[in-house]
Amino acid sequence: MTKRESILKAAAKLFADYSYDMVGIRDIAREADVNSAMISYYFGGKSGLHREIFARFVQVVLAVARVHLERAADSLDLCNGTCRALLDVARKNREVFLVGLRSMNRDLEWLKDDQEWLREKSDEYFAGFLARTGRREKMPQTQRLIFDGVMGMLFSDYLLGGGDNINDDESLDKYAETITQILSYGLPSLVE
Repeated sequence: MTKRESILKAAAKLFADYSYDMVGIRDIAREADVNSAMISYYFGGKSGLHREIFARFVQVVLAVARVHLERAADSLDLCNGTCRALLDVARKNREVFLVGLRSMNRDLEWLKDDQEWLREKSDEYFAGFLARTGRREKMPQTQRLIFDGVMGMLFSDYLLGGGDNINDDESLDKYAETITQILSYGLPSLVE
């Protein structure tokens, strides 16, 4: 692993465990076993490092979203495929996802371009899905909220519970099924 990758991995771990605000350059350097000057050399500082981790999150999320929005036959197919694919990729990139999810709506200057890019592309892919399937949004004024709402619900286990369900092989299927059911049919579908 290169020093650059080692720094990224260390920062993602620390930001995921303690939050961006609680971690200093020296903490990252110590975790990566590098001199703190290396962080400035590769990333220009802590904010540049944060932006790089968030950019990786954006890349992964958009890659999954694009594939499933281009292939899904209908909304149910979209929920089923996308939810499980995002959960699977999150498990492989846990720290990056935790940092990314926590950073999606943070008002930080160095993240604004990537935040906007994530929203624009997800809107574009969703509009393509609607056009391809002949569907339309019932409440267009909420378009900007849909992506955040889906991500918040899908990753509520990471954001609120520490990931016990997502990280556990036995719990993951039940968790994915429950979240997909809620996204597909609404909360009333889970009760009789």
